Amino acid sequence: MARSTREDLDRYFDYNIFPPKRLLFLGSQSDVDGEESGVNYEMFDSFLKGLTYLDSIADTPITIHMNTMGGDWYHGMAMFRAIRACRSHVTVVAWAYACSMGSIILQAADTRIVTQNCVVMIHDGSDSIGGDTKTVEAWAKQSERTRKEMYRIYLERMKAADPKMTLKKVEDLCSHDKIFSPEEAVEVGLADWVLDTFKDLDYQTVNGSGRGKKYSTPPAKPRSKARAKATTRRKR
Repeated sequence: MARSTREDLDRYFDYNIFPPKRLLFLGSQSDVDGEESGVNYEMFDSFLKGLTYLDSIADTPITIHMNTMGGDWYHGMAMFRAIRACRSHVTVVAWAYACSMGSIILQAADTRIVTQNCVVMIHDGSDSIGGDTKTVEAWAKQSERTRKEMYRIYLERMKAADPKMTLKKVEDLCSHDKIFSPEEAVEVGLADWVLDTFKDLDYQTVNGSGRGKKYSTPPAKPRSKARAKATTRRKR
């Protein structure tokens, strides 16, 4: 096994990327008050550069170590789509917090791992909308669209654990802060397994049955002919 160089280590500590092991770290920076910045443009910029670099040089598995309490929807969804766009199998390991936007980013991974004592939290989030009436109405409609997209993302993965899960049940869960323990997150389908040791992670990445397989969005159910005709009539 090749030894890591000082340059490799500097790159990991300075830029959150460790090419020899195909690792990325996804976490907050401190803001001016010393608080966690959360998901924002700086986190996204650093993450996208690292992820696209690793995916461009090889298609072997990538592991992302993540710790975030959430943040901006749009930069978070950009990370989500970047993970889904990778040709490489992507594993996300959630440490400490996978809350709000962090719990959504977790769902993009081909393999979703939570560590002992990690908190997984889902909710509707919050908006700060101001301005004239029409501006408020426009952003309110956009907020409704993003919430529905979030519900569909959760439902897509949760249905594998509970085929009876519905969009309405997901919406009800998100009506307030719903907190899951690592074991509960696995049980409801928001994660695949709970990490015990790094040895387990190495085994799963190198020898696991999911190696090289990409998660794919379940195909939409075809509409019945009667439903299709009814839709056509309404459009007319």
